[in-house]
Amino acid sequence: MSKKKNKKNRIIVQRIGTVLSILLFAISFVFFTMLFQVSVLPMKYLLIVLGIYLLVVLGSVAILLIPKIKIKLKIVVEILSTIIIIFVSFISFYLYKTMDFMGNIKAKDYQIENYYVVVLKDSKYETLEDLKSKTIGLHRSNLESQKDAIETLNKKLSYTDEEYEDFMKLGKDLLDKQVDAIYMNGSYLSILQEENESFEEKTKLLATIELQVKNETVKKDTNVTKEPFNIYISGIDTYGDISSVSRSDVNIIATVNPVTHKVLLTSIPRDYYVRLHGTTGYRDKLTHAGIYGIDMSITTLEDLLDIDINYYVRVNFTTLIELVDAVGGVTVNSDYNFTAISGEKFIKGDNILNGSQALAFSRERHAFIDGDRQRGKNQQKVITAIINKALSSTTLITKYTNILNSLQDSFQTNMDSNKIYDLVNMQLNKMPSWQIESINLDGTGKSEFTYSYSGQKLYVMEPDVSTVNAAQAKINEVIGG
Repeated sequence: MSKKKNKKNRIIVQRIGTVLSILLFAISFVFFTMLFQVSVLPMKYLLIVLGIYLLVVLGSVAILLIPKIKIKLKIVVEILSTIIIIFVSFISFYLYKTMDFMGNIKAKDYQIENYYVVVLKDSKYETLEDLKSKTIGLHRSNLESQKDAIETLNKKLSYTDEEYEDFMKLGKDLLDKQVDAIYMNGSYLSILQEENESFEEKTKLLATIELQVKNETVKKDTNVTKEPFNIYISGIDTYGDISSVSRSDVNIIATVNPVTHKVLLTSIPRDYYVRLHGTTGYRDKLTHAGIYGIDMSITTLEDLLDIDINYYVRVNFTTLIELVDAVGGVTVNSDYNFTAISGEKFIKGDNILNGSQALAFSRERHAFIDGDRQRGKNQQKVITAIINKALSSTTLITKYTNILNSLQDSFQTNMDSNKIYDLVNMQLNKMPSWQIESINLDGTGKSEFTYSYSGQKLYVMEPDVSTVNAAQAKINEVIGG
């Protein structure tokens, strides 16, 4: 090779080395900034990573920039530098997604209450304007948002109103064509649909009115890496916006002791007949507590179990479907062969489920003799399957962004992101193995009047006091270490 050509090649290699050096410094700055902001790695690991990485980068830059270094060595280092830039860019993207996700973790100071205008499915009404001058039955509830909901409807439409205190009677009159439409809170509509299976088939939603309601939940902060704490996991019976107020069909208390590394999952049946916090008169189903907001569910469970609940996590149907699909499906072991009310069939033993199937598996209760008891067990099976799949190394690497995207707008918690970072940091620092145990509260089924609906008796589960006492003792045992 001629000296002239050799000189030209050296100039090209030197220029490439200069560009790569600039890129190395730039991506390293971004990487370290994000790494410190995320604060996931324990300091001792962070310092080791920083030390090794800086030595590699500074050594590479020195070779790339010093003109007298042999050209073959420069080319090798340029290839290695390119690999480093690509790899660190990849890691930085993951850190960015983590920061973006964590930055959006905060409890909203409001909740959404949905009110629906419902008409018969075979009616001629297609828009809200079609009900002008028609008769609309209004359900008068004890919800604080009721007045605002009716005022909002009045601004949108001129109509003749007929008031009902009994929403079951309201639904019956719609089916009997005594009124042209009905207007009621979505949570009460869900109860009506549950108690009258044909109602949903014969009706359609004509319009939805959303109201923002103040969320008054107060968290009880603690040092999550040194002190035991309780998390209320609430699964509401809706799709879409996680801020929507709705009945809570899944009610689990997760008691976490970060010192002994024990976790206790306590499941409470949705139909548990309990005293809603601050109310008098009839007791109510636990699931109905969700109608009055997450704070009512929390304080009611605190009264029932005589505990403090520090934080909550709120999920809905959409959360489960999207999360299961994001991890590529889960394998769940069923105790029985059964067909869900939605039509999905499950076999005794292992079932590979997508998001919709996992939801059907979690919701079914009519197919079992034990009803809600078995549903609680199945919900715990699905939660365990998701955790096992999500924490597998291959899933975390290949599905990480999918998991974050699926959770971005479909779950809600009042645990600050710094608390979550602390827990992750503790896990990476000590790498403890956790002992997870599950218990279920039990009771006896019967029919009773409820606080939310005193017009007729509904199915409830009278608590078995011995299981409540046993749960209290077990929670206190885990908390006490």
